[in-house]
Amino acid sequence: MITQWKPETVGCKRVTRDSCRISAQPGISQGWDSREQRVMDSLKQDESGAGVIQRQSVASQVYLDLRSRILSGQIPQGERLVEATIARSLGTSRAPVREAVNRLMEAGLLENRTHFGPSVVQMSRGKIRELYAVRNAIESLAIQAVARRHSKNDLVELRRLIAVMTERAGARDLPGLVEAELVFHETLWRMADNPYVEKIAGLLFDHMRLALTADNGSYRNLLDVAREHEPLVDAIETGDPDKATQALTHHIMSSIETFGANPAVD
Repeated sequence: MITQWKPETVGCKRVTRDSCRISAQPGISQGWDSREQRVMDSLKQDESGAGVIQRQSVASQVYLDLRSRILSGQIPQGERLVEATIARSLGTSRAPVREAVNRLMEAGLLENRTHFGPSVVQMSRGKIRELYAVRNAIESLAIQAVARRHSKNDLVELRRLIAVMTERAGARDLPGLVEAELVFHETLWRMADNPYVEKIAGLLFDHMRLALTADNGSYRNLLDVAREHEPLVDAIETGDPDKATQALTHHIMSSIETFGANPAVD
């Protein structure tokens, strides 16, 4: 089944070649969006290339809309994207849609399946295992740094974020739980006070969102997702970097085992 796009917009109903922009879905990181808009604003000042700029602007709008819907789950993992259908739904030509699809392919959010065409990446057991191996290496550096130097306020904040996860899990709000867990780990990266950890971990952010959506969705009890973060904070509180690293590795690896234990997961 092909998803019918009904883009949310600001001041208009369809994507056109004017200045109206598709609004991103709530809860999706907007860092890229603001950088993109600054680039577009600077380009629009050069009237000599107005036609090219206009086309790129539409392609960027389509890209942002599709990216937002993929990360929010409105376009599910494994869903096929048909350029003609998207273009018709958004009221634009196929050229900017093709550009947007190519960018999503480069970002790893789409994959080109043989005899099927571009589709949203399906976070399988194997892909999650590979992603989490990289994630574990990066987050180990972060949690070691936080264990060495943290304040009482840091511990309070991390436990508050676990409480938010518990609340979302209790409400059986999977998207909200995924968002809360991402905020927890983003906070951990930031507390490490290492800009390179933040930068590299940030490159994995979109894929982590997709992986956690599949991973957390395999839990029989979503409250277990929140509970699994408590030993991380306890280990940080000891001030022992080795204990903190062990707690993190167990947290990530046990998550993979839980995901793999679900027979419904491919």
